[in-house]
Amino acid sequence: MASPETKVSIANPTDRNDDFVLVSRMRYTGDGGEMAQVFISYARADASLARQLSEVLKTAGYEVWWDSELLPHNAFAQSIEREVRSAQAVLVLWSEDAVSSQWVRAEADLARSQDKLVQIVVDACVLPLPFNQIQTADLRDWKGDNSNPQWRKVLASIAELTRETASAPTIDAKATSRSTTSGRVGRRVEPRHLVTAALAAVIAVMMVVGGLWVARTMAKPAARGTRIAVQPFDTIGGTPALHDFAAGLSESLEDTLNQDQQQTVSRSDAQTLRGADLPAKLKALNVGLLFSGTVQAEADTVTVRTHLEDPLQHATLWSADISGSIKALEPLQARINARTVAVLNCSAQALSKKGGIADAEVLALFVHACDLAETSDHGLEGGKLAYAMLDAMREVARRAPDFAPAHSILAKHAAFVLGILPGRSPALRQEAEREARRALQIDPKDPDGFVALGLLAPTLDFGQQERWFRQALASNPSWSHANGFLGNTMTALGRLREATALYQRAASVNPESLDWSHVAARSLIWIGDTKEADDELAHQNQLWPNVAYVRATQLSSLEAQKRWGDALTLLDIPDNSLGMSDASIKRTRAELLALNTHNPAGLSAARQLASGLAATNPQGAIISLARLGFVNDAFAVAENYSPMRPDYVDGPDFLFSPALDPLRRDARFMVLANKFGLPQYWRRSGVWPDFCSDPNLPYNCQQESAKVAPAR
Repeated sequence: MASPETKVSIANPTDRNDDFVLVSRMRYTGDGGEMAQVFISYARADASLARQLSEVLKTAGYEVWWDSELLPHNAFAQSIEREVRSAQAVLVLWSEDAVSSQWVRAEADLARSQDKLVQIVVDACVLPLPFNQIQTADLRDWKGDNSNPQWRKVLASIAELTRETASAPTIDAKATSRSTTSGRVGRRVEPRHLVTAALAAVIAVMMVVGGLWVARTMAKPAARGTRIAVQPFDTIGGTPALHDFAAGLSESLEDTLNQDQQQTVSRSDAQTLRGADLPAKLKALNVGLLFSGTVQAEADTVTVRTHLEDPLQHATLWSADISGSIKALEPLQARINARTVAVLNCSAQALSKKGGIADAEVLALFVHACDLAETSDHGLEGGKLAYAMLDAMREVARRAPDFAPAHSILAKHAAFVLGILPGRSPALRQEAEREARRALQIDPKDPDGFVALGLLAPTLDFGQQERWFRQALASNPSWSHANGFLGNTMTALGRLREATALYQRAASVNPESLDWSHVAARSLIWIGDTKEADDELAHQNQLWPNVAYVRATQLSSLEAQKRWGDALTLLDIPDNSLGMSDASIKRTRAELLALNTHNPAGLSAARQLASGLAATNPQGAIISLARLGFVNDAFAVAENYSPMRPDYVDGPDFLFSPALDPLRRDARFMVLANKFGLPQYWRRSGVWPDFCSDPNLPYNCQQESAKVAPAR
């Protein structure tokens, strides 16, 4: 039985069976440069065997790529995906380790979707669905001999797939002394085939020298339709309940797309989009994109594999595997809907029939970058995910230099993650501004270009932030991030009702996503509408159970309502992460216990813990002391507090939280607000924060602001 350690002898070319002749060593050229003919996908434990197979195939005349050829500066995931898409054949080495590898499965699935998958098994592994339904060569007992029927099957498959190159090949000069074929291994080469090959090469050179523009014109893809068809999801095995889930999933996805103002075709029409006359049907229904997928259950886990395809170009633009518990199918469905809508909204301009990206490969890169943005929480996950997201966006900008959103999506995300990626802030800031300016140079109305510049504005320059975000809204009033980030600025200015409306508009674009919906719920709490906030948070927690910031927002709602006992219960739920450190949980518990019992000793202990925060977390100290009722202590901390630090500037949002209501009712609050330059902005703009309109406020905001921030 072969194993990764098995030594494969490479047959001498002069001794090989006459049925197998050497193929010319050719590399075909795509938009991204030279690409290999054969890509080898394998698990890391099988690297030795992959290397040996690579040498065997190279000896047979093929250009082979496996990830030992990945250059250090390349983005790993992006380079891998590019090579898989560009290869003419993908050879997957299935082993027990490979079956467990999500990378191998993803590469195999992409190859399967492009009809270029060649499979071999190298140990006694059990292939996962749907790969166990595809012909596979058994090389467990193979010793490297060319006469082995299973190996001959592999060579025949690779030869068939590499028979026609994607574009005019460049021929290795060393290959001129070799016997050549028309590309199909297993046949002797006849003289007429050599003449035909030579003539084809001459014609190819003539096209390169004198007529590439003709080839580009003829290869121009057909115009994509404007509607989306959601086909029924196929079920691999499973129970009747799983079949019902699959049927409901396609219906739910279609309904979600309709709510998102995406144009879809009816379910009955979507089911007709199969068969040889597919192009005519697509044209008649004005369909440009097809959604399909499979649902599979293994033990207690359900995995949904979704595909977004451009059927005219026979290209898979996006695929994703999303798994969940078989006991929680509703949250799984919500995650699929939210991720799909997020990816479509992010890539809407690229997918547009007019002014979008026509090249299917570049379009797929753009959609992939959008997916990375969604799965990395727009870079907030940090680390490798943030780097991978930015690298993918850089590649799109490089491949689509005249497409404004390719630059603005990079600018927006680079600006957003400033400060998250250590040591990269100055370079990221320069890159973000450069890309934003480039986007607006191409399209003066690009909304994300304005959003990026708003994010790059200084933390306390509220006027500049507001101008950029409002320009984004003027370009597209429904643009989610323009609404949401302007909402952040309005929160920082104390204009909470305006902020709430903006957050709700941002959340409505993708209501099942947590992107802005949990922020909208927090804003409802801050304006006192805790009932609506609690209903929304309960719904979010049902769809996205145990997400830390949803639970943390629920806790803040209970605190705002002074439901100290209920807050303690939520804080102490076993295995429930609120995204809080142990020290923070300890301090919060002490506060809640003291507020719930009104015990003097407990209040004193909580006061001491809160005061201890002053040096490291002055905002946290001010909030805790204010909530406990120690207003003078809170103002004492505020007196020595400076939001300006060498590496960071605090925002003023916390000033308008429910906990600081006792401070806002004291005229000394204006002194604290002045540390952020707020009174000057309010006086200059003439727009005052919401709390200033409270008829029961014991002071006049305009008069007190004039004392701390005289007119210049």
